[in-house]
Amino acid sequence: MSDSISGIYSALPAVATSFTLPPTYQVSQPAPESSGDTVTLSQSAQVSQLSELGESASIIAQSLGIPVTTVDLDLGIVAAQTASSPTPVPVILDKSA
Repeated sequence: MSDSISGIYSALPAVATSFTLPPTYQVSQPAPESSGDTVTLSQSAQVSQLSELGESASIIAQSLGIPVTTVDLDLGIVAAQTASSPTPVPVILDKSA
């Protein structure tokens, strides 16, 4: 029987044993700038957020590198007017006494 199988095999047309694949195309995608979205808060928003976290005006000012008065303005804090020094009243000494 092996003769009949070999006869059939020889009767089959030759088949190409190798073939060429078409070239692959890769679409280049831009690399993401970061792993997530980035939000930049304004200075005023940063002040508000730190205040909501319980930070004091002086700590907020130090953290952001801005004056405390700017923090107060952003938070709507009006500094109490300090009492002005009294105007000196001229005193006339009565030498007759």
